[in-house]
Amino acid sequence: MLKPKNTMQNWTFPTPAPEFLQRHPEPDVETWRKLLSRVIDAANANSWNKAEVARRAGIKDGTFSQWSNGNYPGVLANINEQVSNWLEALEESASIAASLPVSPTFVKTMVGADIYNVLLFTQITAGFTAITLPSGSGKTTAARHFCNTRPHAWIATISPHTKTVHAMLIELAAELDVQENNPTKLVRAIGRKLQRLGDGTLLIIDEAQNLVPDAVNQIRHFVDINKCGVALIGNEDTAVSFVKDKGSVASRAQVATRFDRRLKRERDPVHDAAMLISAWGITDHDCVRFLHNIATKPGALRNIDRTIKAAMMAALGNGEELNLSYLNAAWRNRDMGDIS
Repeated sequence: MLKPKNTMQNWTFPTPAPEFLQRHPEPDVETWRKLLSRVIDAANANSWNKAEVARRAGIKDGTFSQWSNGNYPGVLANINEQVSNWLEALEESASIAASLPVSPTFVKTMVGADIYNVLLFTQITAGFTAITLPSGSGKTTAARHFCNTRPHAWIATISPHTKTVHAMLIELAAELDVQENNPTKLVRAIGRKLQRLGDGTLLIIDEAQNLVPDAVNQIRHFVDINKCGVALIGNEDTAVSFVKDKGSVASRAQVATRFDRRLKRERDPVHDAAMLISAWGITDHDCVRFLHNIATKPGALRNIDRTIKAAMMAALGNGEELNLSYLNAAWRNRDMGDIS
């Protein structure tokens, strides 16, 4: 979501009106100066205009405008207190967010490299490919990394609510920033955005197992007509079930024969788990062994990442270093069963 634009002239420190200085006690005015300075710093750092600050602080626009301009006629101490409470909550939230453990940036595991290469092939050749790997193997993370590092690549996630042709097109339009309200022109508008450019364009469809056959055929239409690459991503059981048991024999064959490549196996999940554990900076032997045991279960990389994050948050809250007991507790709290 785009942040409200900030115009710098809105945040020049005002010269308070003489009536403002006469009406309010000097300590309240001094508090107002300090609070307004902090508000301006926060607003500039986050590109917030006055209306956005007023909304976040829970103050009426008109009241906040008078307060920030130095001409508020009411009881200044009351608004000062409200602004102060908001600033304290804002700064506390920022402090907590800064201390929370953050997952490592994209780790180029073997499966991550394989996914990246398939996506690159798809983009350059205007291919139609499928990536159907186990849940938790890092498919979405690798796909988003690709989109963040390659031009003209987009990813759209399909849910059970956006599986039909029209709902899918609306979702694609939102991800591609296509502005078209006429349903009959929507396909053409999306196609123009996907039209091959330079080294190619790529549309990644995540959670593709949710698509109905007609929606898959619509996606194939973009490959044929607009010469863009399309990669379908889903889990190993259902991502391309439409090829096996959905639609007519002719429609299934039409889709199935169009796949240029399909990635459906992890080369070395244990090695990939080790890379993720190392990226988290975990070296304790017992902790590493525990996490490697998680790697043998479904959802390996996702479960490792979430378990580490939860364990680190608990350790941080107690002012301690991460250890095996925190990992065990994090795993149990997620109700994931026993680790033998």
